[in-house]
Amino acid sequence: MKISVHRVSIEWGDADPARIVFYPNYFAWFDAGTRHLWDSVGLDMRTVFDDHGVVGIPIAEANAKFLAPSKFGDVIEVHSGITEWADKYFIVSHKVFNAGILAVDGYERRVWAAEHPEKPGRLKALPVPAAIRDKFG
Repeated sequence: MKISVHRVSIEWGDADPARIVFYPNYFAWFDAGTRHLWDSVGLDMRTVFDDHGVVGIPIAEANAKFLAPSKFGDVIEVHSGITEWADKYFIVSHKVFNAGILAVDGYERRVWAAEHPEKPGRLKALPVPAAIRDKFG
């Protein structure tokens, strides 16, 4: 499984008054981790989506277990990889490490989505192309 790692410096604005990361920020970093993962296998999301006629890979489900705090001034590492493929969705797992300690363990269920042909304003899940899956090994 291909793993992408990106580092994040915790800024003052990422933290609450106790200087602990405000939890929604982890979900933003998960999202960034997904993009970094795609970049790491040579896939530019905008080009891929345009080439395949999809609007993107929206999140259908997200979850996180917060195991240890990260604070203003810390530098964390977000490790992201696709741990499960289904026909029309995939699971991106994210592990956030702070000084080598697992601080957050989470995932996103993302759908390969296009505009629904019969329901304006709605999305329809489509099969993820094999050529895309193959890039992730």
